[in-house]
Parts: sequence; C-alpha cells; structure tokens
Amino acid sequence: MNFSSSSFQRAFLAASVFGLSFGLLNAPLFAQGTYPTKPIKIIVPFTPGGVTDLLARDISQRLSTRLGQSALAENKAGANGNIGAEMVAKSKADGHTLLLTAANIAISAAAQKKLSYKLFDDLTPITLLAKGPYILVSPAHHSVYPSSSFQELLQIAKTNPGKLSMASSGTGSAGHLSGELLQIAANLKFTHIPYKGQTEAMTDILGGQSSALFFATVAVVTPHLTDGRINILAVTTKTRSPLLAQTPTISELGYPGFDVSTWHGLFAPKGTPKELIEKLNSEIVLFFNSTEIQKKYTAQGLQISTSRPEEFSDFLHTEVLQYEKVIKAANLTIE
Repeated sequence: MNFSSSSFQRAFLAASVFGLSFGLLNAPLFAQGTYPTKPIKIIVPFTPGGVTDLLARDISQRLSTRLGQSALAENKAGANGNIGAEMVAKSKADGHTLLLTAANIAISAAAQKKLSYKLFDDLTPITLLAKGPYILVSPAHHSVYPSSSFQELLQIAKTNPGKLSMASSGTGSAGHLSGELLQIAANLKFTHIPYKGQTEAMTDILGGQSSALFFATVAVVTPHLTDGRINILAVTTKTRSPLLAQTPTISELGYPGFDVSTWHGLFAPKGTPKELIEKLNSEIVLFFNSTEIQKKYTAQGLQISTSRPEEFSDFLHTEVLQYEKVIKAANLTIE
C-alpha cells in the first residue's frame, strides 16, 4: 500500500496527538522529582498521647506509603494549640508542613485574641477528619446537689441560681463553652471552676464534693462508665454517640439546634497550590473512610467526618460564628 507524503504526515500527526493524550490521561498527578521532594511534617500543637496525635501518626504512615517520601508527626505544644498553628501558618506553602489540630483553633479565632496568625488568612483547610461529642456528666453522689438526669439537673439549677459549680478543662475550652451555651439556652446560672485539664476536672467530679456538672470528652468518661461514680446525662452533638447510643442529645431534650463537638482537621499554609491540597485530600479521605479506620476511631468515641476542602472551610466559619456568639453573650474574656 502506498502513502503520499501528505497522507503520511497526517497519519503521523494523528498518532502523535493520540499518544500524547493517552499519556497525559495516564500520567501520575505528581511526576517523579516533584512533590513531595523532602519529608512531610505534620505539626500537632498539643502534647503527645492524645487523639490528635494518633490521627497525625496514622496520616503520616499513609502518606509515607502512598507518596514515596517519609512523613512525620511532630508535637509543638503550647498556648492552647496556637504555637504549632503559628509555626505552620508561617511555613513555606509547598505542602511539606501541615497542621493537624482541633476545635481550639476556632475558639481562638472567635475570641479575637492577639494572635500572630489569622485562621482564614494564613491557613488553608484540607479536610475535616473526625468529630465527637462532649458528654454532660454529674457526680453520682454529690454532697449537696445530686442529679441523675438532665431534667433534674436543670430543675436544681433553676431553683438554685449560681450555686451549682461547673468544672471545665480551662477557660475558653470547648467544654467550658458548651456549658456557657447551655446556660444561655436554658436561662441558667452556673459557677465556673476551670482546671488545668480534663483529668483534674474529672477527679473533682468523681469526688462529688465540689462541681455538680462537667462537659467531658468520651475518652475521659469511658473509664468510669461502669464504676458507679458518675451519671451520664446527655451529649452535646446533634446526633447520638455510637458508643453511648442510649444517651440523649441536648437537642432532643428540649433545646433544638444545640450542637457542640470536639473535632479534628488538617490544614496547610495559605497559598499551597490547589493541586497539592486536592491530592492530600483525596489520599486522606480514601484512607479514613476504610472500615478498619472507622472502627478504630469509633472505639475512641469519634465519627469519621471527612470532607472536601471547601466544606471544611464552611464548617469552620460556622464554628467560629457560634463561638463568637457564645463568648459575646457570656461576656467572656479568653486569654
């Protein structure tokens, strides 16, 4: 079969275009020699050992395996999570330094503290990871104001304004603001007793001599579920906790819309290329929606709640707005 010169050129050009198109469709998102070009650091702005730390180490292992470069979790605790957040906010926007933090970051933004970074100006959301409730508990044997149900607690509080003490892990913590939100919603008055952490606050509750209520995380409550020293009254999220399926939500108990959660999410410095954000999002969302990982974190009292970056951004704006309203209504000063 004979081809003219022009026919051969057209056939060669068509084959070349087809080959190029096929190659582009099947090329890896990040070609060899591009991202990541060095180890990835995931900054955890809290001390080692918590759920945030566990999430970061699981993500590190996943990224190390999938991206062909080591990823390491690094703890930079202090200032309620703001030291680590500032470090990431000021890092190079190349996807090699990430932040895995919790609801503290939204509270700091809502409190309008004099921070050296701004949540929405200096950080880019990658994905929400997991959410869980705070659990409203009371001492099973309080020396003065015992309450065994949510309704009983509210009735005692209404007839004894300001006399019931509310323990928290610190002023401005999400547990503290849960209590402030309940006071606003139910027109109550508690006396706030801030502690240096949840462990100290729970010790107070277990003793039954001082505080009459405490909003605690599942991890703090779980060891005491069957020892008879606390009453589980309600959860703060809009849906029930899988671990405490018999425990009603505050929303169910007459305060619709009440929804406060402990949550964890992943961020990058502002200006990180969109394709890197998308790649990290897809890898992590796929990983966290596996049955094995979901079971692991359900046992920790969390529900996997991965999201698109823009969905996480919307969630953050809602969180900050809610905390701003609570802080203003309660006339709080959060340092």
